[in-house]
Amino acid sequence: MFNGTHIMNDDLDIIARDRIYGSSPDSAQTTHHPNSHEEPGYDPIALGEATERVVVDGNKRKYVQLGRTLRFYGGTTSATEVGCNLRCKFCFSDKPVWKPKSTGEFYTPQEVFDGLAKNARKHGHPTISASASEGTLGRRHLFELLDLVEESEFIYILETNGMTLGADPEFAKQLAKYKRLHVRVSIKGCNEQEFHTLTGARPSAYELPFRALRNLIDAGVSCNACVSVSFSTKDAIQAVQARLAAIHPGILRSLELERIKLFPKVRKRLAKHKLKPMPRKAQKYGGNTL
Repeated sequence: MFNGTHIMNDDLDIIARDRIYGSSPDSAQTTHHPNSHEEPGYDPIALGEATERVVVDGNKRKYVQLGRTLRFYGGTTSATEVGCNLRCKFCFSDKPVWKPKSTGEFYTPQEVFDGLAKNARKHGHPTISASASEGTLGRRHLFELLDLVEESEFIYILETNGMTLGADPEFAKQLAKYKRLHVRVSIKGCNEQEFHTLTGARPSAYELPFRALRNLIDAGVSCNACVSVSFSTKDAIQAVQARLAAIHPGILRSLELERIKLFPKVRKRLAKHKLKPMPRKAQKYGGNTL
């Protein structure tokens, strides 16, 4: 185990361990950070790169299914993609995140679009998306999928934790040409320590989704932020709101404060890590439920 989160208990390529942790996850207590100091946790960017080698093949990406109806956004059609660069202990997803090599099948952008469009047209959904994993993995696949969306009647909701978009400003610039795109940046926790506790990732990576929002706004890409606040105090929630407002005051108008839903596997995982959501009354806010 490594800081409570042994990310390599899934079936990713073993050779990725050194790059993700900075050393063996079973023996290391800290990983080397580019800023020349050491901090606990894995590197989400390296984990994402390792995951892409498993879930991306040319312009194809792995999915579990290509079109199911969800209640979000007033009714939407979503595909279930495979592969993530975080290991959130409260995540509702299971095998798509933890077992990417043995989960799902590879599909082309055209196949994914056709599956999404079929269900969306059947139910009259104006938006389509992919969820249950990280939406920015497999950039070629994503861009080709967005090219198809541009020629359609739909709006595509890109679900992301902001790691890659925060690390690479050029990514947001590449997305700027897509006018039928909205990016939803999900921030895990209200500060660096919460982020590390909830994901096992190095605390400094918490800054990346904030950079992602800045990059997207600067590039003119439609976006909004949501924050997972189930384990946060009222003061912590107010602090992250101030941090977001410093990027752009308008972010707060569309900010989503989200609470987790305790599915059986989520409840079991949280109990294993001795994590318990804060009572809603203690937070004194009205949040959405994941």
